[in-house]
Amino acid sequence: MNLELKSPPEVEGLTVVLPPHLAEIFERADHELRERYGQSPGVAALVRMWLGYSSTTRIRREFEKAVLEIKKCNLTPNEEGDYDEDCL
Repeated sequence: MNLELKSPPEVEGLTVVLPPHLAEIFERADHELRERYGQSPGVAALVRMWLGYSSTTRIRREFEKAVLEIKKCNLTPNEEGDYDEDCL
C-alpha cells in the first residue's frame, strides 16, 4: 500500500493552524491507525483527507449551527445536499 500523497496546491493567503485540542484528535487518529494497521499517512495527510471529505452542505450546516445558532432543521437533505421525497 502506497501512503505517499501528492503535495496539495497552495491556496494563496491560507494558513491552517489547528488549536491544540483539535490537533490532538488527529494525533490520536494517527496513533490508532499505526496501532491497528502498522502505518498511517501522518497527521498532516489526515487533516487534508478530512478537509477533502467535506462538502458544501456539511460546511453550510456547521456554519448554521455555529454562527446562526440553527440547531435542527425539520428537513434534512441527503449526503449530496439535495432534498428529495425522503425528507418529507
